Amino acid sequence: MSKFIPTLYNTSPSSVNTTSVTVNYNHVKHTCSTTLLSEIVSKTPKPKGRDAFSSVHIISPPLVVEDDRSEASIASLVGDKSCSLPRVVHRLSSQAVLSSHAVSSAMAEYETIFTVGESLLLEGADRTTLVVFVGWEDQERGGGDFYAALIGMLPFRGLTVALLTQRTKYNDLLFYSSPSGVFHINAGDAARMGMFPIKAVFGPLADKTVKKKIGTWQNISTSKFINHKDQESHPTTPIPFKIGGLTLPMMTHNGSYNNSLSALSDMLSSHYDAGYFPIVSSGETCDALGYGSDVLEALKQPYGYYFTHKSGESYKCWTNYGTKELFRQISLANSLKLTPVILAVGGGVNGNCIGLIAAMTGADLVEIPTTPMHFNDATTSAKKAFSLVKECKILSKNILGAFYIPKLVFCISETFLTLSSANAHATVGEACKTMNMLGVANSGVGASDYSNILGAKEFASDFTKIVKNVGGFDTLLSFINDSKVQSMKKEIINIGKEIRDLETGCLSSIHNNKALTSLISVASLAPTGSSSCSLDEYDGMSVSNASDLNSESIHYPPTKLSSKDTATLEALVHQRRELMTQFRANYYSLGDEKVTKIKEFLTTINKEIVSAKAMFLAYSDPFEKYRALLFEYAHTLGHGVEAYANLCYYRAEERGIEIPPEAVKLHGQCVGMAVQWAGAMSNDLGVLTGDGFKLHQCFVYLFNRFGGFDFAPLRALFDSLEVTREEFVEGVLAVVRRDNKRGYCACSDPSKSVDQLVTQRPGKMLRSDDENAELRYLVEVDEEWQSNVLKRAWDCEFDNIADINDAGELDFVRSEGKGELVSSSEEVGEFLWEAVNGLYMGGEVA
Repeated sequence: MSKFIPTLYNTSPSSVNTTSVTVNYNHVKHTCSTTLLSEIVSKTPKPKGRDAFSSVHIISPPLVVEDDRSEASIASLVGDKSCSLPRVVHRLSSQAVLSSHAVSSAMAEYETIFTVGESLLLEGADRTTLVVFVGWEDQERGGGDFYAALIGMLPFRGLTVALLTQRTKYNDLLFYSSPSGVFHINAGDAARMGMFPIKAVFGPLADKTVKKKIGTWQNISTSKFINHKDQESHPTTPIPFKIGGLTLPMMTHNGSYNNSLSALSDMLSSHYDAGYFPIVSSGETCDALGYGSDVLEALKQPYGYYFTHKSGESYKCWTNYGTKELFRQISLANSLKLTPVILAVGGGVNGNCIGLIAAMTGADLVEIPTTPMHFNDATTSAKKAFSLVKECKILSKNILGAFYIPKLVFCISETFLTLSSANAHATVGEACKTMNMLGVANSGVGASDYSNILGAKEFASDFTKIVKNVGGFDTLLSFINDSKVQSMKKEIINIGKEIRDLETGCLSSIHNNKALTSLISVASLAPTGSSSCSLDEYDGMSVSNASDLNSESIHYPPTKLSSKDTATLEALVHQRRELMTQFRANYYSLGDEKVTKIKEFLTTINKEIVSAKAMFLAYSDPFEKYRALLFEYAHTLGHGVEAYANLCYYRAEERGIEIPPEAVKLHGQCVGMAVQWAGAMSNDLGVLTGDGFKLHQCFVYLFNRFGGFDFAPLRALFDSLEVTREEFVEGVLAVVRRDNKRGYCACSDPSKSVDQLVTQRPGKMLRSDDENAELRYLVEVDEEWQSNVLKRAWDCEFDNIADINDAGELDFVRSEGKGELVSSSEEVGEFLWEAVNGLYMGGEVA
């Protein structure tokens, strides 16, 4: 075994987070100079690793402002012949300046930000693009300069923003707030870790360098419930994690559901001793199960808001998460001088999306995952993002976002009991990617593989040991798929839907007064938009004076609930809670041995995936722009098939075609399938062969005894929709062409793409010839290679299960022949672990 342990791998600095942010203000003598663009291009910092911009996108003021100076500047930028870069002009809509009412204005601002953000992407902007925002003369509203910051932060893997301002005072060049006061971005906010979108400012004032110190990171302490005496009521497991040198508290509460909620409330109350304004966000399933409303009720704050939204990847878009009422509540919190705390209760989509709202509004973020994917994958990334979605068609995944870290990640372990089979498979799909990507990182060979990762040793591990807990995965799936369990969960969700229907028209915001206490104590609050009167009818409530907001003066929207409906609602909530208690009891009736297996599986996979992320994010690449792009392994085609599948789900629903549960593939499942396809591409290239190739493919096949990674159910759905193989391949590749890694490598021709591939053995990534070590794992691939493996997937070539045959050799059995399996999954897992570790002990694979 290699004894070489490189310096960077071993070096863990005490702190690497940025302490300040700097921006240069550059004097422009004539804002309509014939060389204006060239001057801006030359003085704006280039993207790291690049010495030039590839294009210029100009964002222009709304025509209704009728600003002659800004229009002259735009003409100069477009007509500058001294600059050879191609340029595209985008125009802000009139609604960007016409609204004057606070809540209406916030909605108009939100729509403007994302409309232009989408336009930039659809017009080909990427990380090598320079965006020039042209402000206008309007001292009261800042000439729209705040749009430069808010729009500029969205495409989080790209865009360098230069602001051309007309302001006559410098003001704060590192803080921008919208006129409504709802949206703002402050470079000094520690949750942003020093990431600020505006890289240079140009205008009539003298040159000046502005620096802002970043505030102290104040996370929510979990110490009260770590290593404490009362382990019976509050058994907890901390998971160490850092990002950008900052500690992100992650904790799993393994006690009863009610005690978990009590612990969460206690920690938040201790942190916000002056009080806070909780805004709980939940998707449809979590809402139906009662998780979101239970959290809000448990917090016992005098003010709060419960926000529900549609679930699923096709709704991971800005139109699903921005509402007048949500922004009104944030405005109310600000007026009350209470910190708005957004709590994301549910899966990773909810955490990513409502987390972006937190980033845009400066609210504190707390994530409460109810799926392992949210816990160990989504929360361990600073990126919070929407996808680019048009008419339920995902054009590009996770492309509109920002970097923003939560103050706490708090997992209530009993919420994992309501996982679906798809959720569980999604978790191991991402884990299979990680195991193949990192392998045995705590070995000498592993250290050599990742010698350029600063401080990686602190969190390095043998990530392949997850396979040794495959028995716990099987036990969990057997519980999830049990007919009694499924029937009980379905009944609970149906009751939750009845509650939601009854609550339509009920109160969306709350205040602690006697008239509301009884209703709040038994019912979740109304979903967004369900108030009995339209928002426009009560938007006029003044929130400018917090002293006016007492229980007598607040005019809530009237409720439509009759006394009979209220009684029915109370009975349904009670029934749901009783059924949830029975559901959990059913799990514990499995017996200590099976429950322990499941807990060991979940504990191991959560700890190892979090540690894997920390290897890269703790010190080396917290913004996932360079080295940590490795975590996009298998995501290029994975995102593509996920997007196309979601489009087909939408089409099936429109045509009344039933979608079998096994045909619904979540993000992590699509990644798991794409791991097989990436392995096949490497094998076709001759860089991953023999035992190395077989072990690479075995990770996914090991976890496929329940068919979670079979393509056949998708193929059957496609056939019912009369989708051809050619349409499927082209649909996936269309998404690949907008992949968020575009712009990192200059592809030799349009038929090339950027991807990552494994070579020789699990844990060793193929490196490019790029001298920039931070991009060395990005390689150019031919679209034809991707097309080939997609066609093979269409033919269900990769629908296999790992087995050990009678001769003691690793074998892959077709999924339809799983009745012929010889060995248990635990035997295969142990074989796989020993075989992979044997390769590391023996050095490189020939």
